[in-house]
Amino acid sequence: MLYQSKISSYVLVLMLFLGCFNPVYGQLSTIGREFFIGFMENNRIVPNRIDQASIIISASEDASGVIQYVNNTIPFSIKSGEQFVYDFPQDGLDIIHRTSGKIENLGVYVSADGNIAVHAFNFRQRSADGTVILPLSSLGKDYLVTAHAEQFAPGVSGGSNINYESTLLVVAVEDDTNVEITTTTSTVNTIPPGAPINVKLKRGESYQIKAKGDLTGTRVRVLGSQDGDCKNIAVFGGNKMTSVGTDCEGTTGDHLYQQAYPLFSWGKEYIHVPLKGRTSGEMVKVLASENNTQIFVNGVSQGNLNSGKFSTFLFGPEELANITATKPIAVTVFSKSQWCNIQNGPLASNGDPTMITLSPNPQLIKSVAFSAVKVVGIINHYVNIIAKTGTQGGTVLDGVNVGNQFSPVPGNAGYVYAQVEVSEGVHTMTNPDGVIAYVYGSGFIESYGYSAGASLSNLNFETEVKYDFEVEGDKVACLGETGIWKIIPSNPKFEIFEWTFGDGTDMQEGQEVDHLFEEPGIYQIKIVAFTGDRACDQIEEAFFDVEVVESSGEISGADNVCPLIDEAVYEFVNFQNTGKVIWEVTGGEIIDSDKYSAKIRWGDFDPEAKVIAIPVTDQGCLGKLVEMGILINPAIEPELPEGRSQICFGESESFKYKVKNLIPDRKYQWFVTGGTIISGENATEVTVEWQGVGSQGEIWFEEYSEINTSCGGESKRLKVKVNPPMEANLIAFTEEICAGSNLGRIEILAGGGTGDFTFEWSHDPLLKGNLAEGLGIGTYSVLVKDSGGCEILFENLEISSSEAFELIGTPSITNASCFDLADGKVDFELRGGTKPYRVEGFDFVVTENQLEVFGLPRGDQRLVVKDVIGCEFILEVNIDSPPAISVDFQIQKFACSGLANGSLLAIPQGGVAPFLFLWDWENSSAPNIIDIPSGEYGLTVEDANGCQKKVFGKMEEGVPILRMPTGFIPKDGLFQGVSNCDLQFSLWVYDKWGSLVYAGEKGWDGKIGDQDATIGTYTYRIDYFFNIEGEKQTLQQRGSFTLLK
Repeated sequence: MLYQSKISSYVLVLMLFLGCFNPVYGQLSTIGREFFIGFMENNRIVPNRIDQASIIISASEDASGVIQYVNNTIPFSIKSGEQFVYDFPQDGLDIIHRTSGKIENLGVYVSADGNIAVHAFNFRQRSADGTVILPLSSLGKDYLVTAHAEQFAPGVSGGSNINYESTLLVVAVEDDTNVEITTTTSTVNTIPPGAPINVKLKRGESYQIKAKGDLTGTRVRVLGSQDGDCKNIAVFGGNKMTSVGTDCEGTTGDHLYQQAYPLFSWGKEYIHVPLKGRTSGEMVKVLASENNTQIFVNGVSQGNLNSGKFSTFLFGPEELANITATKPIAVTVFSKSQWCNIQNGPLASNGDPTMITLSPNPQLIKSVAFSAVKVVGIINHYVNIIAKTGTQGGTVLDGVNVGNQFSPVPGNAGYVYAQVEVSEGVHTMTNPDGVIAYVYGSGFIESYGYSAGASLSNLNFETEVKYDFEVEGDKVACLGETGIWKIIPSNPKFEIFEWTFGDGTDMQEGQEVDHLFEEPGIYQIKIVAFTGDRACDQIEEAFFDVEVVESSGEISGADNVCPLIDEAVYEFVNFQNTGKVIWEVTGGEIIDSDKYSAKIRWGDFDPEAKVIAIPVTDQGCLGKLVEMGILINPAIEPELPEGRSQICFGESESFKYKVKNLIPDRKYQWFVTGGTIISGENATEVTVEWQGVGSQGEIWFEEYSEINTSCGGESKRLKVKVNPPMEANLIAFTEEICAGSNLGRIEILAGGGTGDFTFEWSHDPLLKGNLAEGLGIGTYSVLVKDSGGCEILFENLEISSSEAFELIGTPSITNASCFDLADGKVDFELRGGTKPYRVEGFDFVVTENQLEVFGLPRGDQRLVVKDVIGCEFILEVNIDSPPAISVDFQIQKFACSGLANGSLLAIPQGGVAPFLFLWDWENSSAPNIIDIPSGEYGLTVEDANGCQKKVFGKMEEGVPILRMPTGFIPKDGLFQGVSNCDLQFSLWVYDKWGSLVYAGEKGWDGKIGDQDATIGTYTYRIDYFFNIEGEKQTLQQRGSFTLLK
């Protein structure tokens, strides 16, 4: 039964159906070598229900690599068919986003040197989901996001269950990425729908948005004014934790988490296959990319959708559906809450919400590695597989052909499907014609699901190439032949196209261009399409790889034949990249042929006689022709006998030799020197026993025609040498290497035999020397040969890996107590490697996994931890300290020349208060010293941490201070100044009329001559003399005073 409800949302979308694909080695898919991952918020409950972020890496070939996030690098090394699981520490950096509308640095980067598949998983008891991760090569610039949010059905109580926010996450893969997000509902940050949110992100930075409403239809795109500004991004959608199933009163919630596919990979045809192990049926969302998109379910129109709007459909537990549209759409299936199951059956408690992004029918992938994850409570894992009808027989899952488990898709004769139960763990699946696959699992109120792997080619963009001859397949690049390449965009707004063929030739412009590849190799063809405006939404790039191969080989057969009677077979041998051969002949006729051989009847003598072979690749490209000249003559000279010319003594007692190119109706007689013919003297094959070590001999035969005995001759002679036995020893072998490294080494020393040795290594056919370096984990073998045919095989040489280093928790840092004292310390815990550990260049103590490194000065410290085999773990820490101690000196009182009457105060800064003082002057411990003469005074300052600083303060001689009285009573003494220093002076006193009443170098006694001066006002002038640092100086003061009685 089909139900439909439409939910309106609005996003302005300018679609460009021009995308990236790679038909040879680079098919855009979920298999790759570089990835960026972000984890959206799950409903964490502290302390008993903590969410766990995990990465599952599955290898489609041997691979080593790293997982990198803030301050952490985790190496891994896995073999084809294996998986590596990394659980992010729950007591370290929280890698899961918890905020909305905030730029964070929580992107996780995964890279490898081999092809891998990556799945991310966010698990919390009763709330878990996962997603396939797209490699960087499959990301885009423009997305419409599918998420989910819902309220409980009217009248339904959720009990303790709560439906939380829908979520959206953006992760930048390059610096300076300008992103615009236009939501379809208000965010929790109160940004209204339709209001653009603009953020600029650095590589690895991330930005999560949460909303109470459904974020489905939200547009996320990269902005830029020119080609170089257009960066790719990774986008995710889902929900923190929500129920699914308002139609069936579902209330139990689960985390929803899926990576969004870029717009260029959307299609028009999808197949929904129900989820096995559930009785609830599924909800499916269909999201439109363009306006006026008509939706069909099983051929029945369901109405039209505009860009950014979506419809939901409900399907029964056994109901398949063909979902099609007139324009590209995204289709996402949601499993329902547990209560939506039939509640009286064995599956009543199985499952909860999860979401899976479906792949369009043409997006088939030929090889995929995936993982059925280990989740508490989930015991049943399944994979849904879709294949084209007639190709299902090529489907191999974990080495077993499962083609017999497929059934026809109802209403769609072109496709078949299968629902296969699989075990927990890593799996591989192949089909030369491609499949679509989804892996999922369910258990007690728990579920997960994601695409096992997907192709992401552009389905609305075509290229074609034409030659002067017929080729088979699309995008065929032939060596040395000019092809006419043409691009056919579905959107007519693109008028300008730039082609780069990846072989160093200049860029070409045009919808149709000519190109000739001159060298074999794998080339990436890049096409940039323009409308004239270079903004991101007006430029699109397309990439695909082509392999240009050289088809070559040799002709094997008789080059000397009898006229008019011989029929000889010629074979094309030692060929490469050859699917068939076109045969031609001069001087004879081809009477029979197949892909690689031809039977020729030769005619009379012809000086131009020859055999011609033109090799042809599987795609129909023509290689360079190969010729063999033929001598048609009664006097023939057959080729050398076929057999061993170098004999390894002791290898065998006898050896066989035979005629190389057999022609019907011929007779033979064999001859030998240095040995004995055991059997076959008149046959096409002879057995010979050679003499001892160091002996030499020859073997040849006479050949003649039974039809015309005058046509015959003697073959060339094969020289034979018997060599001494060969020896070989393993002189270097690295049995264990560091995790993620390629530092293995195997070296062989060979001797004896002919002395001319070759080495055939299992891991590298091109390596011919006796030393193999840069080896990763694995099992290796090497076959040692000499030119005389002696062989020694070394096999099962296994190189294993130590456990990868991992930092446990957060390092405990003890800062240096003093600015210039190296007494900082770091305590941290490691696991992995091969104990015991050591720390290069520092004092350290190791107790099992606990390390203490001490004697560290302030500043950035790079600690290199090594294990017994030299594997390294690098920890970078910053050691802080109090500021350096410094002292300012303040002269409280200058010293007079020649007097000890100065006062000097020390004012410490930096360090940690309180301070202790110790002066060299009389061992004073006060902050200041008094009654000191001029000069330097040593001081040791010690802070509360015991840090000391030796400094010197300087007491200087100052200008004396002279104060003159304003009133004068003669009986109290002389009129003179008061100074802090001993002064010499000259004094002049004047009465109110300006007459001099006194002059002298002592004070005035108040008399004028012998008479007392009258009361009144007087003026004075005083010049006083003093020394500063040995130099005489003079100052003058003038003023007035009142004489009193």
